[in-house]
Amino acid sequence: MNFRPWLILFVLMTTSLSGCFGEQQIDTGGVETPYDVYPEPWERTQMQYDDTDIYSRVSQNGSYAIDAVQSVYVPVPTITAADGGSGITGDAQVHLGLWLPVIDGCDWSGTNLTEECQIPVIAEVGPYYNDGDVDALTPADRLGKFLIENYVPHGYGVAQVSVFGTGESNHCMDLMGTDEQRGIDAAVTWLGTQAWSNGKVGMIGKSYDGSTPWQAATFGNPHLATIVPMSGLIGVHELMWRNGSMEARGMIMHNGVYG
Repeated sequence: MNFRPWLILFVLMTTSLSGCFGEQQIDTGGVETPYDVYPEPWERTQMQYDDTDIYSRVSQNGSYAIDAVQSVYVPVPTITAADGGSGITGDAQVHLGLWLPVIDGCDWSGTNLTEECQIPVIAEVGPYYNDGDVDALTPADRLGKFLIENYVPHGYGVAQVSVFGTGESNHCMDLMGTDEQRGIDAAVTWLGTQAWSNGKVGMIGKSYDGSTPWQAATFGNPHLATIVPMSGLIGVHELMWRNGSMEARGMIMHNGVYG
């Protein structure tokens, strides 16, 4: 048996993998690196978080105070009797909580505001307000609280919007359906056409709330300036169906969690 080819292969493998065995030494030229002072992972869990260092905050503090939350019901006239539910009574509406900054000289109830009093809006739309989380008038633990505390002081408005059939929004829960899309579009239009709005609405969210921005984008709404969807659905069928039939969790999520 010829061992020469095997010997060559062994030499090549040990050479290429030499850095994979043992601890790799990095020449830092004598300069101390963060890796020299980091505590071990199991020690970090016992440490007090430092929120005083210059790197402890992700953004600079804004200069505006946060005004009291407003409760708003947005009518959705595109829902008709043919859609059932609140379409029969003609009063379909989506509910939202709205936070605006306190800016000197800006009366948000006014109808003729100057450019300095016209601001962009960030909306987080989903089914969880009062259904798995706080209501829409309370900063949500999922994302709303972060948005309100970080963006309103910088001169943004923030809206927490409940899709149909959840929170204080009426009509029927229509999971990713046409009715839900119409409700979201109505909320975007309302936020973009108020006297205090500069006409630009951004949407952000994760999971279900990361899918609602895509729903809004299907309308080509001129007020929808940007979307930041995170970990949204690739499709309702892919989410709820397996081997030609709906999973049991479909009924649980639709009628229990969302509805």
